[in-house]
Amino acid sequence: RYSGSFSRSFYVGDKVTEEDIKASYENGELKISFPKEVEKLPEKKTIMIE
Repeated sequence: RYSGSFSRSFYVGDKVTEEDIKASYENGELKISFPKEVEKLPEKKTIMIE
């Protein structure tokens, strides 16, 4: 058997805080979830032509 530690780091963006990240470990599976950083598209504006 092997016993030791393992670490890995990820860049998740500037707008994600520690409070946004959720992690759980169950049955030997580590699940990590965090909100996807969505690029905001500019709003469409309608201009009336007379």
